[in-house]
Amino acid sequence: MITSLENVKLILGITTDSKDALITSLIPLIEEDYLAIRNKAFDLDDDGVTIVYPTGAEGTAIRMIGFRLNTLGNDGVASESLSRHSISFQQGSGSGILGLYPASVVGGIKRYAEFL
Repeated sequence: MITSLENVKLILGITTDSKDALITSLIPLIEEDYLAIRNKAFDLDDDGVTIVYPTGAEGTAIRMIGFRLNTLGNDGVASESLSRHSISFQQGSGSGILGLYPASVVGGIKRYAEFL
């Protein structure tokens, strides 16, 4: 896996066990999202079995998990005002969104033109 429950909790400052099941479920989904954004499979070690993650991949994955934890249930709402009720929704890649994530979260993922 790209990261572990322990590393996610440590880096995001989560001290309770209340989100453990959610984080554990998000880790493989985040790895899939990372691969979709990267558009290239991870490299394998010389043994041909062990995945070699790019430098910084774990940190990016943890930021992605933090983003998902903070936005679950908002249905793509980017902002909402109550006075005169105004809602803005997240847009496609032209607005700095890559998949479900803002470019500030996943901008470090090196994208490849073709999937190998």
